[in-house]
Amino acid sequence: MSNVSALLEEKGHTVMNMGYTSNKESKVMPNAHSLGMEKYSLPTFFHENKTVDFIIKTINENDTGLVICHNVYHKYPMADLLEAIKKRTKAKLVLIFHDYKAVCPRCNLYNGKRICTDCTEGKFKNVIKFRCRNNSLIQSTMLAIDSYYNNSYRDVYSYPDMFITPSHFMAMQLNKMGFNRDIHVIHNPINITQFNRFKKMKGFQQTFLYAGRFSKDKGIELFLEAAANLRNKKFLIAGVGDLIDQVKQADKNLDNLEYLGSLNKEQLFDAFDRSDFLVLPSIWFENNPMIIIEAMTFGLAVIGSHIGGIPELLNERRGFLFDPLKPDTLSALIQKLDGISITEYNQVSERAKVFAQTLSSDRYYENLCRIIPELSN
Repeated sequence: MSNVSALLEEKGHTVMNMGYTSNKESKVMPNAHSLGMEKYSLPTFFHENKTVDFIIKTINENDTGLVICHNVYHKYPMADLLEAIKKRTKAKLVLIFHDYKAVCPRCNLYNGKRICTDCTEGKFKNVIKFRCRNNSLIQSTMLAIDSYYNNSYRDVYSYPDMFITPSHFMAMQLNKMGFNRDIHVIHNPINITQFNRFKKMKGFQQTFLYAGRFSKDKGIELFLEAAANLRNKKFLIAGVGDLIDQVKQADKNLDNLEYLGSLNKEQLFDAFDRSDFLVLPSIWFENNPMIIIEAMTFGLAVIGSHIGGIPELLNERRGFLFDPLKPDTLSALIQKLDGISITEYNQVSERAKVFAQTLSSDRYYENLCRIIPELSN
C-alpha cells in the first residue's frame, strides 16, 4: 500500500491514505487520514455507520475518482463500506488481494497445522470444525459467521469494479476455490531508487538470514531447526511476531544463531551484506513476498519454499527452492549449497537483479494504467 501510494503521488496524482492508526507500528504514512486507533470488535465486522459515513464524506468532498482497497475487513464493516463506495460515490472501486480472505475466513489457507483448502466453494463451517483461529471455537465461529455474512448474504465481492492480485498463483487459487471473477495480476512494485547499495560477493561467509514475521505459517520453526542441525553455519534472524519467545530462546541456546531485532531499511541492507542467502521457509501459500523482491534487487541469493507464489519469483534459476513439507529438506539444501562457486552464485544474483527490474515502480504504473485507463487521462 505504501509503495503504490508513493508511486501514484510521484506520477502526479493526489493521494489520500486512509486507515486505522496502529497500536504497534509508530510509522505513519504520508497524507494519512486516520480513522482512529485500530480496534477489533465483533459489531464492526458487520456495521459501523460512523466509519463508513466518514470515508464516504471524505471521498466525495475530495472528488476522488479512484478508490483502491487493501484488506478492508475485520476492522471495517466490509460489506457496508464497499457497497457505500459503489453506490454513494462516483469513484471507481479497485480491490487488491494480499491474502485469501475471499475464500478463507482465516485468510491464509492455513488452519494452524497444515495448508487447508476445505472452505472451497463457501464451505466456511470448516473453519469452526478445525478451530483455525488460535484453536478457539469462539474466534473460529466468529470468522465463519463473518464470511457467510459477507460472501453469501451480502455478496460483498459484487461491488468492486476490478480485482488485482500480486501473483498468478493467488489468482489461480482464488478461482480454483470458487471466486468466479476476473482477476488482474501485477506483481508487487519495488522502488529501485531506494537501493544505493548492492551485493558484492567476494567470498562465502556461511551465513543465512531470515527477515520477517515470527509465526508458524512463515516456517520460522524450520529455520530454527536448520540452525540447530547445522552448527557450522551462521544464522541471522530479524523481525518480530508471535513466536518471538521461541526465537529469543534459540538465540540463547545456539552459538551459531544471532537475533538482530526489528530492522529499518539500512539495517536490513547491512544484514544482506552479512549474509550469503536470504531464507524464506514458508509453509503456507505465500503471495508475492516483498522481502524476496528486496533481496533479489539487492543481489542477495534467495532460498525459498517451493509452494505458493514464491516459485514465480525464483524459477528460471533466479534462486533456490526446497519442499518445506518434507523433513530436513532445508538443511539438506543448505548443505548442498556448500558446493556452489562464486561464479555460479553471481550468475544467480544477476538473473535475480535483472528480473527485479521488471518489478520496478515504473513498470507497475504502466500496468496499472493499462487496466485502469483513467489514471493516464
